[in-house]
Amino acid sequence: MSGQQTGVLERLAKASSPNDLEKWPKKDDYYVTTCRVSKDDVPSLIDVALKWGDPDWPYDDVLPGVDPNRAALLPVTAWRTLADLRAEEAVEPLVDLVRSLDGDLDEWMLDDLPLVFAKIGKSAFDPLAELARDRDFTSETRSIAVAGLAEIAKAHPEVRDDVVEILTEILAAREDDVELNSNVLVELVELNASEAAEVIERAFSENRVDVGAIGDWDEVRRQLGVEGLGLSMPEHPVNSIEGIRRGMGIGIFSKVAVLPEEVDYEAADEYYEKAGEAFSKSPEARQIREKYGDIGWYQLLLEFGVNYLGEIVDGMTLGSVREFVLEYVPRKVSTEPSSAPEIIEELTKFWQFLGREYNLPQAKEIVDWLSAEGRSEELAEELADERNFGMAKSMMMLGQAAGFDMTTQEGLNEFLLAYNSQLL
Repeated sequence: MSGQQTGVLERLAKASSPNDLEKWPKKDDYYVTTCRVSKDDVPSLIDVALKWGDPDWPYDDVLPGVDPNRAALLPVTAWRTLADLRAEEAVEPLVDLVRSLDGDLDEWMLDDLPLVFAKIGKSAFDPLAELARDRDFTSETRSIAVAGLAEIAKAHPEVRDDVVEILTEILAAREDDVELNSNVLVELVELNASEAAEVIERAFSENRVDVGAIGDWDEVRRQLGVEGLGLSMPEHPVNSIEGIRRGMGIGIFSKVAVLPEEVDYEAADEYYEKAGEAFSKSPEARQIREKYGDIGWYQLLLEFGVNYLGEIVDGMTLGSVREFVLEYVPRKVSTEPSSAPEIIEELTKFWQFLGREYNLPQAKEIVDWLSAEGRSEELAEELADERNFGMAKSMMMLGQAAGFDMTTQEGLNEFLLAYNSQLL
């Protein structure tokens, strides 16, 4: 490195770590003042900023005595300093840096660079517009450009209409890139782009945006203050947040994680309780109670999901339910074959309720399987097959057959005494 670049690095190192300056865009001239830089230092600052794309950075001898973790972030400090200097010469090199790292971007670039471009000013408009439209790049790369344009519009209201026009054009192109479309949507709503309402509604209708990013069309329509065209919406829209929640063990009946590795039993009990409260008030549950007197098999399914599969109901599949019905119940649950119709009917009603009330996408497939002709008979055969019985279930079934109340400790003790006396 040249002596001038080394000198700039030494001055950049005097600034606080970027980790400690989350609100840096509002600290105008902080980096200029702290690092004692001027327009004359712009070429060296650009060189340092571009080190972010160097896999060998930071070099071992870059700044003796400076913590390597601090040295690693000096390019971030450099591009923030260029933003403070309103260095228009940095726009093209930084856009080229984004292009060169296509597919390998990181949070620093995704979070920082749109704000850098906005601070530098309107000179970043054309390069960002070109990149935002370029389908040869990944959604992340184009999304940096989209966010940069939106930040420029917020900082310079005179270009707001031009930015909205470009973002609307991208969304109207009907690309199947849900991530990019959703990022464009977020920025349009941030800019209160009611003039883009028709294009936005069509994107929702065609399931090309992620409702987890900002809400469904009704919610967005209210934010924009428009009536809409009344287009039909997909029954199961893309929703990344629900996927994340399910992966974390958080779902429609749980506010905190319920995971098998470290089951939070208080959270699990609350999950079962909330599911029970919701299901018990449903017309589906009323039908089961009228026919069989009570409900309860649904909770056993929920407990099986948490304790055996590490799943909450949101993430259960047809495979999960099939395993519960044809493997777990016959092997682990002490119940007579005659209970098969009740089990199947209650589970069918439970999943009908989940599909109707919560639009769980897997509900229809599960209901179709449960309600298929002969399903109750299939379960009854498995319940009657003693080859399925484990030792604990065999003992329970033997006690029940002998007339003991195996649901109470007293009944269990009476059975064990009688059973042991026969062995003497």
